[in-house]
Amino acid sequence: MLLCYTERRHMFNLPRAIAHAVLDKGKKTIGSECRERSDCVEVKGPQILKELYELKRMLTCAMLFSSCKRSLAFLFAAGFEEEDILYRKRTSRILKPAFTVIRDKESKSLLVFIRGTRSIKDTLTDALCAPVSFDHFICSDHERHNIVSGHAHRGMAAAADWIRKRYIPVLLEAHHRYPHFKIKLSSTTCVTFGPAACMTLELAEFGKPFITSIINGSDIVPTLSASSVHDFIAEATSLSTRQDLAYDPFTYV
Repeated sequence: MLLCYTERRHMFNLPRAIAHAVLDKGKKTIGSECRERSDCVEVKGPQILKELYELKRMLTCAMLFSSCKRSLAFLFAAGFEEEDILYRKRTSRILKPAFTVIRDKESKSLLVFIRGTRSIKDTLTDALCAPVSFDHFICSDHERHNIVSGHAHRGMAAAADWIRKRYIPVLLEAHHRYPHFKIKLSSTTCVTFGPAACMTLELAEFGKPFITSIINGSDIVPTLSASSVHDFIAEATSLSTRQDLAYDPFTYV
């Protein structure tokens, strides 16, 4: 992440701006913002309970398979047998995350679990945050449709491409053996738990129909990016000139 001279000079405003944001009683919450927006829908009824059960089950599996160990106890706890693991890379390297491909007989699905940041090498992948051009499209009959262009996180785009080259042959072979099974990804259906901010808005909007992101309240990971840091520095600079920052907010901490 590169900051110009002006931004480095205003870095000294960050502690004061953060304290002001924490103490601001008029700030929006997740709930209040959703009530104000027209694209937020309250989910209710028996169908949502079924979906929540499935999401909870996938989260439990993701937690178990994020372990570097290969234990029969872990498999039994998740409801799987050893032969259900079709492919597994336990350890990660820079731009090469750990991931697992399993066969889930209960939901009749082929699941791909991609582990998030856990090691120093994962952190180095995260640190390669410069934006790169990225095109998203739907391919059918060997032709590209609905092409959307934007930018993505350099490290995560490279890591995703590395994983893609390895799990697609595994999935194709497994789908040939189990043609009635669906394909689901957890970093047809993609479910992410606390995903990093890794793409521009155009790409994120394109993925709405087939990507479900589960975020725990105001988790910083899904909102922290090079762009948001730059915006926060600019906002801190603006706030420092306002009269409501004339007092020292640290006296209230």
